[in-house]
Amino acid sequence: MTNGPRTEHPVELSTWNVQEYEIEDGDGDKAVILFRPLTHGWRTRHLEISLNLQRAAEAAGALKGDSGGDEEAQPSSEQLEILLKAQSDAESSISQFRKHLFGDLVVGCRNLTINGNEPSREELVEAILMLEDLAEGLSNHILRLGQVSEDEGKD
Repeated sequence: MTNGPRTEHPVELSTWNVQEYEIEDGDGDKAVILFRPLTHGWRTRHLEISLNLQRAAEAAGALKGDSGGDEEAQPSSEQLEILLKAQSDAESSISQFRKHLFGDLVVGCRNLTINGNEPSREELVEAILMLEDLAEGLSNHILRLGQVSEDEGKD
């Protein structure tokens, strides 16, 4: 059984709501990472992460404020422990958020190889996560495209 004659027209990605993120290496070679846009659920998860990070920053600021404005005052070991835990939790939250975000939204790539081979989707996600600059750039790009504008939702 065949699906009919093959056409010479490629499938248009925009009809599947897939977007592109272009990357370039040091030699000027370009590749594209393909991803689906944010959903409302992902917007909510990002807001939750942002609020948790803001609370951790406020807690750290409050601990610094406990020194009474004395620049020479050293934080206690308990305060340092709290600050380090807050920082570790924040980094872990961001890392887990990106891992799930890319695992859910990244669908493939074009003109990109890993050790000379085209990567599977899982290999691509792992590679993105290992390359911190790429992970940060891609997540910022996806999140920026998914922001609700001031006019959106106003009727």
